[in-house]
This record gives sequence, structure tokens and C-alpha cells, in this order.
Amino acid sequence: MSEWKKPLFIGVGWGLGTALGLVILVGGFLWYEGRPEPPKPPKAWNSAAIKAQYDNVDTEGDKNNIVFYYTLENTTDFDYHAEDGRNILLSGKLHRQNNLTPFSGKEGIEYPIFVPAKKRMLFRIHLIGYSYPIKQKQNFDDEERKRYRAAVEKYVNEGLSNLDGFDLVDETNRYEIIFPAGWKKAKQ
Repeated sequence: MSEWKKPLFIGVGWGLGTALGLVILVGGFLWYEGRPEPPKPPKAWNSAAIKAQYDNVDTEGDKNNIVFYYTLENTTDFDYHAEDGRNILLSGKLHRQNNLTPFSGKEGIEYPIFVPAKKRMLFRIHLIGYSYPIKQKQNFDDEERKRYRAAVEKYVNEGLSNLDGFDLVDETNRYEIIFPAGWKKAKQ
């Protein structure tokens, strides 16, 4: 073989090897970057973002349906907003069974729900189909209202003794709002 052919073959081989190595390296990088990411686990439920505090229980409407009043406190730096019942589930907490039982439909909550950042708002849970047998008088004073609410609380304690509060989960924000059974601690 002549003198100039040997370095030529070495150079061509070196160049082809380098090119092939670069193609494999770039192809491997592009494949690695383009592969689908494994699914991320959902973030944990946050039960401290929105806190619920029991206020009172009362009645409303022609059927005298029972309504629970709570104050919601947004402890976050962001407004909390739920336009409708999609991805919201309200459940009653049952004491004896130690479980949650979801309410059917959206009848228990008024939408939209809005609690500004670092603020508190009134929130009602309506128990459709659960009524108090005694209607409240039309012209009542504050003392009569207190007595009436105390009577409704006693009725709820006795008639709905297995109800141990409520639990609301917002799947979109991964919030859990725990509504305590404050009527059980109320003075009877």
C-alpha cells in the first residue's frame, strides 16, 4: 500500500467513528429528553388551608329544613374559589360507623364558594329532607332566637346523634375542609 493511503484510511476511519459516536450520543440525548415523564403522585390533601368553625344550627324555608352555620377561614395567601360542585364532595361524618357518607347531589352547599386570602366568610350546609317540627315565631327577639336555636341543637343531638360533623373535599385544589360537630358541645 502506498504511503499516502494508510493515513487516508486512518483519517476516514477516525472521522466515520467520531461521526457515528456523535450520532449515537445526540440520538440518545434526544430520546432521553423526549420520553414521557412518569406520572407524578397527587399532592397530599391540605386540611389546614381552609378551617371551619361551628357557629350555630337553625332552620329555613317552608319545610323548616335544618341549616348548619359555619365560619370558613382561609389561612393561605391565595383566594379560595369554587364556582360550582364539580370536583367538590360534601360528606356527613358518621360516628358509630366511623366513616363518611356522601350527600347525594349538590343540595347541601350554596355556590359559588369564595373565601378571600386571610379572611373569614359565613358558610351554610343545608340538610334537605331533615326538618325541625316546630316553626319559629314570626316576630322574635334575640332571646327567643337563642332559645329556638338551642332547641334545634338539642333536636339535632338527639335525632341525628350519629352525625359527627361534615367533611368537604375539593379535588381541584386538594383541600379537605373539616366541619366539626359543634352542636354536640353546645349548652343544652
